[in-house]
Amino acid sequence: MSVLSLSPANRLIVTHGLSSFCFGLVFPYTAIYLADEPGVGTTGVALFYGAAGVANVVVALLLTGGVLRLPRVALGVLGTLLWFCGYLSMPVADSHALVVAAGVTVGCGQGGFLAAIVPLLNSLVTADERRRVFARRYAVLNATLAAGSLVAGGLTLVLPRGVIPYFFVANAVGILPLTLAILVAGRHARDADEEKGAKASGTTSGKPGGEGPPLPMAALVRLAMPAAAVQLAVYLFGFSQFESTAPLVSERLMDMGLFMVSVLLFVNVTVIASAQRWVTRALEGRPEIEGLRTAVALWTTAYAVAGATAFLPYGFRLVGLLAFAVVFALGECAYSCSFHPWLISLVPDRELTRANALANSMMGVGNFAGPSIGVALVVTGNASAVWFGLGLCCTVITVAVGLLARRRAVTVAA
Repeated sequence: MSVLSLSPANRLIVTHGLSSFCFGLVFPYTAIYLADEPGVGTTGVALFYGAAGVANVVVALLLTGGVLRLPRVALGVLGTLLWFCGYLSMPVADSHALVVAAGVTVGCGQGGFLAAIVPLLNSLVTADERRRVFARRYAVLNATLAAGSLVAGGLTLVLPRGVIPYFFVANAVGILPLTLAILVAGRHARDADEEKGAKASGTTSGKPGGEGPPLPMAALVRLAMPAAAVQLAVYLFGFSQFESTAPLVSERLMDMGLFMVSVLLFVNVTVIASAQRWVTRALEGRPEIEGLRTAVALWTTAYAVAGATAFLPYGFRLVGLLAFAVVFALGECAYSCSFHPWLISLVPDRELTRANALANSMMGVGNFAGPSIGVALVVTGNASAVWFGLGLCCTVITVAVGLLARRRAVTVAA
């Protein structure tokens, strides 16, 4: 089956997966490459990630506040083009100023693209297809990112370090098919919107459904803040901890060695790719917020398993970490098929880009602040204290999400 024969939604997912594969080429080596550059060094590494992160959050907040208003297709195309320019400039970024410029360009591109992709993908599917489509997207992105990282690792084993700048060029070029897919998807989305609008008005023409004046900022925040708060929490104590704290604890406090970092990632991605469909089916028919509560409860269990085995002999620690990676991945599966459908249900379709930008800003804050929490726990020098501390935080989130679910049910009933 060719890419052209796929549905617009699946075509968008496939091209996003291609760009994710190409991003996987540079994902493990960006910091290493910049640190080796004479005019950049480790200070430049911090500047690049800091500039990218701040730019991402600023764009998200500008979109949320309605200061920056662009149609979702234009926003997505602009985001991918900025992303392309940022990574294409990386091989020549040999000073702190150029590194900051590249970071700002990449961050602005990511902020725009991430705000646009969810409402665009949602416009291509029916409400019944939402969970499966967003779950499929998450599984594809994880698998392709891991595959790209593995390919890059294999190439660096047989080729000199001078090949790394070409990874950045490949990453930039890999974004362009996604730009084209967004343009094509935009045309299909407009057709679908017009058809929905015609059905809603009982005529063959008319405005697309969901049009109307923009919501005031306070009203939008009131509607979307529950989702934004959940997004902040799951990135503070979930995703950022798996990416930063888990490798640190396993290597420094559990004597696992650097190989465990790759093993945890491999197990995590394998479980997501193989179990995503099963988890999505298991959660179908339940409210999306129940899926989110399941996700955080699974992460709590994963932390508890890792903490319970952290003080045992080597073999038990190894098994505990592998079980941690498996259970954490199942939680990610529950999150991926639940969060964006829940966010979509909270706001009018015309405000989805702004609401998604608000959630993305919280994701950015969580990604920045989360590692600091993990490092503060690592300073205790006790692996069990780290795992149980994170598990306690996730327990609090589970209870909070449960209260949100109860409040939502009461509101709907009323």
